[in-house]
Amino acid sequence: MNQRLTRPLLFLAALALVPVPAESAEVQPSIPVAPGVFYGRYRKEKERVISHVLKVDLKEKSLQVRSIKARGTDTIRQMVDWVTREGTVVLGAINGDFFRQDNSTGIPYGVHVSDGCLVYPPEKRSMIGFGPKNEPYIGVVSLRAKISFVPPEKRGPASDWNDVTDVNVPGEETQSTGVYLYTPAFGKLRRSRPNGLIAVVETIKPALLVGELCEGVVSRVETGNHQVEVPEGGCLLFFAGGSSRQLEAHVKPGLPVGVKLELPPIVGGVSQAIGGGPRLIRDGKNKVEFSNEVFEPFQRGELTKRHPRSAIGYDRTRQYLYLVMVEGRHSGSQGMSFGELSNFMLDLGCYQAMGFDGGGSAGMFVAGKGFVSNGSEERAVANGLFITAAKSPGAGGNFAGKTAGEAGGPGSP
Repeated sequence: MNQRLTRPLLFLAALALVPVPAESAEVQPSIPVAPGVFYGRYRKEKERVISHVLKVDLKEKSLQVRSIKARGTDTIRQMVDWVTREGTVVLGAINGDFFRQDNSTGIPYGVHVSDGCLVYPPEKRSMIGFGPKNEPYIGVVSLRAKISFVPPEKRGPASDWNDVTDVNVPGEETQSTGVYLYTPAFGKLRRSRPNGLIAVVETIKPALLVGELCEGVVSRVETGNHQVEVPEGGCLLFFAGGSSRQLEAHVKPGLPVGVKLELPPIVGGVSQAIGGGPRLIRDGKNKVEFSNEVFEPFQRGELTKRHPRSAIGYDRTRQYLYLVMVEGRHSGSQGMSFGELSNFMLDLGCYQAMGFDGGGSAGMFVAGKGFVSNGSEERAVANGLFITAAKSPGAGGNFAGKTAGEAGGPGSP
C-alpha cells in the first residue's frame, strides 16, 4: 500500500480489505493499525459469537512476520512486553501451536522455525511457513536432516551423508539408537547423556539455517554420564546405542562436520514457521482435515464442540494474511466449532487456512487496541505468530504497550 495516502483515504481503503462474511453480522469498521495492517471485529448476536480479525498485506515491505518462542511458557501479553523491550514494534500477535503442558520449557507439538533456525522438528500436523519475502505456505512438512564427516572438497552428493534421526527432540535419554542433533535454538538446556557419545561442535556456519549447507569441526568428544551444554554458535551430535558404537572410533576432535536441514516438500529456505492444525481450508474449499493429522483422542473429541479458537489463513494470491481469534466461554460469545471456523475464514477470503491451539490458549494482541482472550485468565503458551515493524509506523502510530484493561476486557478490542 502507498504509505503517502492520507488518513481518510487509508481508512476508506481499509474498509474494503476486511470483507463482511456472507451471513449477517454486526461488523466494526475495519481500522488501520499501520500501513498494511487492518483490524476488524465481528459480532453475531443470534449465534452469540464475537470474532477478531487482523488482515496483513504481506507485500508491505515495512512488515515482518515472526514466529516467537516463549521463554518456557508465557502469555501473549508477556511475549509482547519482552519483544517490545528488545526494540521491536509489535503490531499484532496471536497464540500458536498446541504444546506439551507437562514440560516447563514449553515444547510445542509441531515445527517451529525462528529467523531461519529450526527450533523444533515437525509433527504430522499442519503448519504455516514463510519464505524470505513473507510468502506463506500451509501444509504438512517432514524433516530431512543429514550429516557428513567427509571434508567438503572430497564429499560426494549422496554416499557420504548420514541420516539424522531427529533434531532438538525432548526425552533423548530414553532414545535407544540413532543420531540426534541439538542446536542453540533448543534453549541451551543441559541434557544428561548416561549412555552414548556426544560430539561437540563449537562453531558452525551458517548458523544451522533451514535450506543451507552448514560446515563446522568437532572440537571435543564427551562420553559417559556427562551434562553438555549446546554451544552458542555450534551444535551437539548425540550418537545413541548402535550408532554410538559404530561411530565412536571415527568421531574425533578436528573431524569436519557438514549439516543439511530441510522441511520437504518446501524447497529452499524457511524464514519462519509455526505448527498447529488441523487444516481448515484447502484450495478454497471447506475441508477440515482432522483425521489426516496426528492428534490425541481427547483432541479429536473437540472437533464439533464450540470453543474459543485461533486460526490463520491467506488468500489465493498469497498477498493477504488473516489472523483470526474467536472469543468463547462467556455470555457474549460461545466460540466456534472447527467447521464453523472454516466457514468464517472462507467468507473472509481465505484460500488456505489452518487452526492454532484454542480454548484457554486462544489470545490476540492488536496494537492500539490491546489484548483479547477467551474471557477468562490468560493462559501461558509455548509460542506465537507476531506481526512486527522495525520502527514506529507512520499511520496509526506506535500503539505497543496498551493493556487489556484499557481495551475493556472480553468483547474488546
